[in-house]
Amino acid sequence: MNKAPAPRRRAQGLGREVILEACLRLAAGTEPDALSFRKIGRELGADPTALYRHFADKDELLLALADRVIAMGMDGYVPGTGWEDSVRDLMLRIRAGFLHYPQVATLAALRVTRQEGEREFIEAMLAALSQAGFGRREAALVYRACGDFVLAWTGFSAGLLLLGEKSAQDDEAWVRSYAQVPKGKYPLATESVEVMARVQDEENYRFALELLLGGIAARLRA
Repeated sequence: MNKAPAPRRRAQGLGREVILEACLRLAAGTEPDALSFRKIGRELGADPTALYRHFADKDELLLALADRVIAMGMDGYVPGTGWEDSVRDLMLRIRAGFLHYPQVATLAALRVTRQEGEREFIEAMLAALSQAGFGRREAALVYRACGDFVLAWTGFSAGLLLLGEKSAQDDEAWVRSYAQVPKGKYPLATESVEVMARVQDEENYRFALELLLGGIAARLRA
């Protein structure tokens, strides 16, 4: 005879911080839908409905989690000797923080958290751009370009991490497909596809970041 399922126990000391820490543990993996309330509840040893006593809904929880990751990325930040060093550091550390938690990165690419970690990042970026010599409006525009750049690219990179081996398989299939193209039809693409496919995502991000910084510097000189 099958045993009745064991009743869920109430999590002792359950609070926002405990919940966020549990979410970070889950978000560090690549399991699909790792941040469902059911899985979070199981990680905490609590009924999923207990989460609603601390967060109004899943959206509030996920935004708090995204902001926690931004704050972790900002931990230890010290402005560089020049604006480029500061902006580069900020855009690398925020990306690195999110890529530890790819489940969160895919969310953060589309949202603003409106919380402390995000505000600290924005303030540091605007301070660096002010140091560069931009006025208030142009600094705001450059910040938006930089902020969207890092979030969008990091969300894309997180998607690649969640794809796992399928991402590498896509690159291999890309190269093989061009080998079947009649010679001379797309000569430049055919000659370059293998090089393009071998570019690693982090190398690609850093290269694009330097292009972006170069463009910002050129705008200052104009």
